[in-house]
Amino acid sequence: MRPDQRAPATPDTTVVDVAGSSTTVYGYGDPAASVVLAVHGFRGTHIGLEPVARELADRGYRVLVPDLPATGASTPLTARHDIDGYAGWLVELSALLGAPPVLLGHSFGSVVVSAAVARGVPHRAVVLVNPIATDPLEASRRGAVAVTRAYYGLVRRLPARPARALLAHRLVAVLTSELMATSTDRDLRRWMRAEHVRQADLFAGRDPVLEAFAASTGATVRDFTDGYHAPTLLVAGERDDMGPVASQEALAARIPDSTLHVLPGVGHLVHFEATEAAADAVAGWLPGVLGTLA
Repeated sequence: MRPDQRAPATPDTTVVDVAGSSTTVYGYGDPAASVVLAVHGFRGTHIGLEPVARELADRGYRVLVPDLPATGASTPLTARHDIDGYAGWLVELSALLGAPPVLLGHSFGSVVVSAAVARGVPHRAVVLVNPIATDPLEASRRGAVAVTRAYYGLVRRLPARPARALLAHRLVAVLTSELMATSTDRDLRRWMRAEHVRQADLFAGRDPVLEAFAASTGATVRDFTDGYHAPTLLVAGERDDMGPVASQEALAARIPDSTLHVLPGVGHLVHFEATEAAADAVAGWLPGVLGTLA
């Protein structure tokens, strides 16, 4: 079943002050169940992880998905939007939950989670979906790398108002979606384009985006593997240009007590193109790690 074929989700929402950011957290599933705290990727919002969150909620988990600071409904951090800033934010947010959660990160979210783990954030287990195992700009296609660098270079040089218009431009969102998509399902690709367009204008301003871009291209999960001690699941896409399977295998070898699950035929948009398969991988692995669901 494609994500767009389901009834719209109606998550509960909570707003908390974390590291100077008024952070909106979206909750899915039974509040009494085991908690998965999920972190979305660069230029996304909670909307991107909503399909997986709903699937995991259907499988008996409580999934909390915050909008990263300066994205969606969350306001900017007091500190810079760099890896240290995001990691400190996640450590503080996690502490508000009371009991240690399972931490899940997709794409750039995998780096944020890993940086928080290195800081000693209490957690029960880690799930990394499409983890950033190598510099994403070097791992992806050469043409896309050149375009991406030129695009953000132009955004940096423009005045604030036209820079925001360029960052939010529908065509940019559509091209980004098409570059990352691997599915041949036209309806699914159309839906993914619409989702990327829907999130394109959900950011606080140019400067936080540029800071986040620098953060997303300046660190990888590999930089923080020394901090890993809890069971860890890596969910990779077989055709992910931003994280080729060989790089995921090398990453898994660096993380103690890790399991690598490669989903065939999909790329960097596992959360959209293989929603149920990703949720099955997570829900099939977690009980053996957690024992029984709360």
